[in-house]
Amino acid sequence: MAETPTIIVLEGDETGQELLREALRILDPDVTGVEVELVHYDLSLENRRRTGNDVVHAAGRAIAESGFGIKAATITPEGQDDVGSPNRILREELDGKVIIRTGRRIPGVTPVAGVHYPISVCRMAVGDAYGAEQWRESDDGDELAFRTERISREVCRAVAEHSFRTARKIHGRVYGGRYTRGCSRRSSTRRPSGTRRCRTSRC
Repeated sequence: MAETPTIIVLEGDETGQELLREALRILDPDVTGVEVELVHYDLSLENRRRTGNDVVHAAGRAIAESGFGIKAATITPEGQDDVGSPNRILREELDGKVIIRTGRRIPGVTPVAGVHYPISVCRMAVGDAYGAEQWRESDDGDELAFRTERISREVCRAVAEHSFRTARKIHGRVYGGRYTRGCSRRSSTRRPSGTRRCRTSRC
């Protein structure tokens, strides 16, 4: 008998938590016909502060073990001494390198500029602005802002490779974004109407 898959559910804040509750209805066995076990972790801002982000690290390890997870939107406080972004911690726990967001056309809504196919945005999941050290200094009555960033070629390569694999699947094109020291930090893939060719290579 097949083992029941475990999905780690990361609860969040405000509207994000409300949307998560609705999304979980789709995973009901009466809807999918598949039995699943849901294990919940409370990633609300209040609980992250109370546990000093321990709950976030535990949730990340649980996802790494089960292989499945679903997360609600969470609040990231701006204070330098606060708990920060739970997403950054989760990506570090999972050794994640790529974030991909795919937008699809809503039936009945007229698309902008004739775009009828999905658009996928691939970007770095770690490094860059995530975890960057930031500070301010005064200079002869002026105020200077500084930020140090860490950009890994390994992560850049992973983003680029994932972009081209996605383009191949949807017969689309790859458009490069900002470049730093030869590394592509962001790219988008889309499938323009009437074409099946990548911009720089055949898909």
